[in-house]
Amino acid sequence: MTKELRKRPFARPLFIWISGICFSVYMPFEYVAFGLSTLCLILLFYSFYFKNERSLYSERWQWGAWYMLLLLALSCAYVSYRLRIHPSTDLSEWQVWCHSFQQKLLEPIALLDLADWEKNVLATLTLGYRQQLEWTVRERFSLAGAAHILAVSGFHVGVIYSFLRLCLFPLSDKSGLRFLKNGLLLMGIWLFAAITGLAASAVRAAWMLSLYLIGITIRKKRDSYNTWCAAAFCMLVYDPFYLFDIGFQLSFLAVLSIFFFYRRISSLFQLRNPLIRAPWDWFAISLAAQIGTFPLCLYYFGELSSVSLLAALPVSFFSILIIPLAFIWIICVCLGWICAPLCWLISLIVETFCLFVDRMGRIDPITPAEPLSACMLFELYLSLLFFCFYIREKYFRHLWATFLFFFLFSASMLIERIS
Repeated sequence: MTKELRKRPFARPLFIWISGICFSVYMPFEYVAFGLSTLCLILLFYSFYFKNERSLYSERWQWGAWYMLLLLALSCAYVSYRLRIHPSTDLSEWQVWCHSFQQKLLEPIALLDLADWEKNVLATLTLGYRQQLEWTVRERFSLAGAAHILAVSGFHVGVIYSFLRLCLFPLSDKSGLRFLKNGLLLMGIWLFAAITGLAASAVRAAWMLSLYLIGITIRKKRDSYNTWCAAAFCMLVYDPFYLFDIGFQLSFLAVLSIFFFYRRISSLFQLRNPLIRAPWDWFAISLAAQIGTFPLCLYYFGELSSVSLLAALPVSFFSILIIPLAFIWIICVCLGWICAPLCWLISLIVETFCLFVDRMGRIDPITPAEPLSACMLFELYLSLLFFCFYIREKYFRHLWATFLFFFLFSASMLIERIS
């Protein structure tokens, strides 16, 4: 475990920062940050002035503990300050600019030959504009297991990133132009995240892609888990209350689950035919994401789509087509060029996509007999965590812990149902 943490230096600060956020929110003592800071300074003073050089080296772990305690105090103080101040409802200048720019980009979508609710779906899918999206449409997408596609997330940022890379393919990664290419990619990613309202999941994806591109540019070895921790840490430093955002929780859990389970699921079948391999990979990604997020979905929404795995591939395929074509259409209209064939093609794809979602949404979802409580959620995730430990290290005690916490979860469900 220590070796794993050394390879991922952002893991420990992230854990400490999250602990400080939870400590300040759920145990709001006014002077807790001051007390922690004072204790850290006293311990540091003692370690520095009352220890000889040899003992300082042999007990160097204490310095890490003091610094972590200082970080915990800083987190508590920062969150306590954010809780005391009254957030302003006024939009900043850049937020006003992003909102007005988003409104201008909606005008080309209005020119398409689509029903109003289909135009709203397209605006939500491409620009993150959800103000006019009806509740019945959201419910339809939720029942079809496609609600995630209406929230700008890492998938959307990934599609934009792939589209921009395709547009910038003349700039070679091996030449000195890689700095220009990666710089343009960074600008495009953050511009898209800003236009779509800086949703937590979009910011997470933008941060992770930014760290990935910076690593490529400076030719530094990258670790997916450390990048995940760094993105979460940066977002929570910017706004600690992202931690309680459902989109933030689902997005980060889905990515973490994909990191761990995707290759293990994908390697179950060695498929060499690319026409078969591509759908299987998409299925493996969807299944990996579902493993990490289904307890949270049951906790927040009380139901789980029964067709989400079957619908994942077609929904992703339609979205990969719609998002780039929609932006090409928007650029063409802004330049004063109305391309009738492109208008017809986008309208056809969007209509087919909405029809597919409507048909899949008619299938009844999976609904548990009793809603999950916070205790049940904790027990279920502990069972899943120890199961991951067992898969990775093959220790039998981890398997016993998996069954133990799953038994506690089942017992809690039974007690809740009886009472």
